[in-house]
Amino acid sequence: MIWSLLGTVAKGAVDVIKTKTETKKLLAQAEQTHIKKMAEGELEYAIQAQKSMGDSWRDEWFTVILSVPLLIVFISIFANKPEWIIKLKEGFMALDELPDWYIWALMAAIASSFGLKVTDLAIKKFKK
Repeated sequence: MIWSLLGTVAKGAVDVIKTKTETKKLLAQAEQTHIKKMAEGELEYAIQAQKSMGDSWRDEWFTVILSVPLLIVFISIFANKPEWIIKLKEGFMALDELPDWYIWALMAAIASSFGLKVTDLAIKKFKK
């Protein structure tokens, strides 16, 4: 009698352990499925964003604008126009006086045009 009682208790304990193990396994599978779906969604978003930017001149425009100061420096040297460099420096000093919010908005626009996720960069920066 005691042996059958111990057998029943042991069987019950084994069933509980099996159930907990199965629950953990199912939770892990559900989490893995969720992560896969998120990754696929992320990839789909990236692909769609890339397709929509295919006809965009935004990144080329920023590249040209950011290259202008470099071109001015070299052309002023070859054209013997040192006053162009002075004017360029005055322009950068004027840019230095712009409000911080405008600089951050401009940097975000430039970063997004080159496909950088500004939110991801900001999160990484502020987590440190």
